[in-house]
Amino acid sequence: MLEHKILYNSMEISNDYGRRDYIEAPEKAIMEKLSGWLPAAGMLDMGVGGGRTTKYFAPLAGRYTGADYAPSMINICRAKYGSLYPFTECDARKMDRFRDSSFDFVLFSYNGIDSFSHTDRMTALKEIARVLRTGGYFAFSSHNLNWSMLPDLFRLKGPDEDKHKSVAFYARQGFKNLRLSYLNKSLLMGNLIERLKKNERGCLYDNSLNGKASIYYITSREQKRQLHKNGFRDIMTFGRCGRESGKEDELNRGAWIYYLCRKR
Repeated sequence: MLEHKILYNSMEISNDYGRRDYIEAPEKAIMEKLSGWLPAAGMLDMGVGGGRTTKYFAPLAGRYTGADYAPSMINICRAKYGSLYPFTECDARKMDRFRDSSFDFVLFSYNGIDSFSHTDRMTALKEIARVLRTGGYFAFSSHNLNWSMLPDLFRLKGPDEDKHKSVAFYARQGFKNLRLSYLNKSLLMGNLIERLKKNERGCLYDNSLNGKASIYYITSREQKRQLHKNGFRDIMTFGRCGRESGKEDELNRGAWIYYLCRKR
C-alpha cells in the first residue's frame, strides 16, 4: 500500500484538506483553555494540512508557524494565507530546523500522529518534547482503540438495517469490507480488534485515507503511558463532544480522543 506521505501529498487529498474550514469541538475547548496564555506563546501547528486550524489559532498566538511534511499541503496554506503566517515543510519525526525549546505550544491535530508506526510515533513524541520549552503545552488527537463502535466499521449492514440503499450499494460495501479484511489479514475483524486491545495499541486499515494506509489505534491508558515516558505531565483528555473528561465510558463513545498535556 501507499506510504502516508504520498497520500497526503496527492492533489485529491490535499485539495480536500484545503477546503476544510471548521474547528473540532475539543480543539475549541483547548483553544479556550489556553486563550489567556496564547498571546504570549510561540505556537507550532504541526501536521497543519490545508490550514484548517490556522484560521482559529494563528490570530491568538503571539508567534505562529504552520508545518507539514507534505509539500502540496504547504503550498495550499501559502496560497490561502499568503505571507500572513509562515509555513514550512517539516516532518515531526525530524525537526532539525527548530532548536530545543523553540515553542510554547505544539498542536498536532486531526490524528496526524496516527500516520506513523509505533517506532516513528515514539520518535515524534521525543522531537515534540525537544522543541517545547519546559512547561509548554502539547495538544493532539488520536484514534481510540476502545471506541465502542469500532467493530461496526468492518461489519456489512443487511437490507433490514437500511432499506433505502440499493443492491449496488451493498455490493460496494461488501467489496470494501472484504478488501479491508484482506489488508488487515483477518476475516474476523472483531477478534483482531480484541487482540489489539490486549496490547492496548496497534495498526488497522480502516476507511481513513480512502482505505489505502494503516492507522494507529491506541487506548487512552496506553497513550498516557507513552506521554509520561516521553516527558509529559498533567494530561487531560477530551471527548469528541469537546468536554474534558477522564471517564472511560464517556471517552469511548468517540472514535478519537483529544489530549492536552505539558512538558515536564
